[in-house]
Amino acid sequence: MASGSKRTTRADEVRARRKIEPVRRKPIPSNPSVRVSRDAQNASRVVSRRSYTSTQYTSSAATRNRSRVYMPTGTPGSEVRLPALPRFHLSWRLLSGLIAVGMLVLLFMMGTSTVFAVDQVNLSGGIRIPAEELSQKLDLQGESIISVIPSEVEKQILEAFPDIKAAEVKVKMPAAIEIVIQERIPALLWLKDEEIVYWIDQDGYAFTVRGEATLPIRVYANSEPPHPLGWVEPQLQLGDSTAENDETPPLVDPAFVSTVQKLNGIKPAESLMLYDKKNGLGWVDPHGWQVFFGNDDENIDMKLLEYARIVETILDRNLQPVFISMEFLHAPYYRLEP
Repeated sequence: MASGSKRTTRADEVRARRKIEPVRRKPIPSNPSVRVSRDAQNASRVVSRRSYTSTQYTSSAATRNRSRVYMPTGTPGSEVRLPALPRFHLSWRLLSGLIAVGMLVLLFMMGTSTVFAVDQVNLSGGIRIPAEELSQKLDLQGESIISVIPSEVEKQILEAFPDIKAAEVKVKMPAAIEIVIQERIPALLWLKDEEIVYWIDQDGYAFTVRGEATLPIRVYANSEPPHPLGWVEPQLQLGDSTAENDETPPLVDPAFVSTVQKLNGIKPAESLMLYDKKNGLGWVDPHGWQVFFGNDDENIDMKLLEYARIVETILDRNLQPVFISMEFLHAPYYRLEP
């Protein structure tokens, strides 16, 4: 009788009810004891961590350090991926090392290459000193430009050429040296036994006579000029045991040079300037005798007045001395016989 009807099972009824009624979830109990037990269970669970081998880490790090490059193909929405390129990170330590190595290579090339060999020495400021003589004395041709120390070259110039007062050396890359010198100006021309010995400048430095000069005062002497106080013969100076002093002391006392210049303006124009080691500076008087005033110009005005009175007295007495000394103001004397 039930041949035409379809029988419904219990499972079909349950599925039909779930479609009509919403699913009701079982509420989580709010009992504190239940929550504490759940937390204890979670804490007791063992968490396993996956260990990576060095090979895996290296490969992943290498993958991260590679830069991916994509190129468009011309078709919208499509592109071609090129092989990955590694990323290089340059540290400051590596950069400084590369710079140091580069500097060493550059110095080596400059020291050995002929491009940096000195082939030109330019001299300026010289009037009496020829550039060829200076260049030959220094012998810098062919030297490496980096081995030239300007201060050492300046010292060498001043030692080799006493007639140079100052020198300045500049190095011009790649292979030139510029030298600027200041020559000494002669103030005195010293003659001993009527033979030229040397020039003397205002500061008392003596140097070899070069060429001609119209300014120097000729001094006819029978000995060397007076040295400054504390002057020591170069042969007697101590070596490295004494304190090093780069400045060479003058040969002549600068005050003596000033005295010569002052007396030269006082003496008669036609008279010769004389120097005697014992009596000092003087000249040949137009009356024929020699008069000396010592080595300094102290009280020179008083000495000249006293000398004028002595000359007047000598002429009144019709005397003909050969020598008059005015070295000491309060003790002048004259000599009638040589």
